[in-house]
Amino acid sequence: MGSPFTPSNYTVLVVDSDPQICADLTALLERVGYRTRTYDSGEALLQSLNAIPEPACVIAEVELPGMTGLELVSRLRQNNVAAPIMILTRLGDVAVAVRAMRDRVADYLTKPYVDRDLVMRLQNALLRGAEVPAH
Repeated sequence: MGSPFTPSNYTVLVVDSDPQICADLTALLERVGYRTRTYDSGEALLQSLNAIPEPACVIAEVELPGMTGLELVSRLRQNNVAAPIMILTRLGDVAVAVRAMRDRVADYLTKPYVDRDLVMRLQNALLRGAEVPAH
């Protein structure tokens, strides 16, 4: 039997260009015990890859300025980042969801999300681990 799940063991990296969404997600995640770091772009996260604590999970918006959330997923995988990645989007676009799943994201959520649902799905993604198969 494994040890109980402890959110404080994990850092959630929130990538969204909207400061209010970053603040809201950070408040929610810290309220349930996660550590968080926020980034306003995919490029900002990639610049700090060496400083990413483990274990971690990424929650990224699809519609980012510059590099999209899906491009970020590809770049993280190219850099051998095995952390689970969750995608958030305002758009319920089937093609985007299919691409996200092909890129081995842990989950795909549309906004507005239900706080409890996001927290549960985040925990499930972390419990499953990265589960990123080798290329």
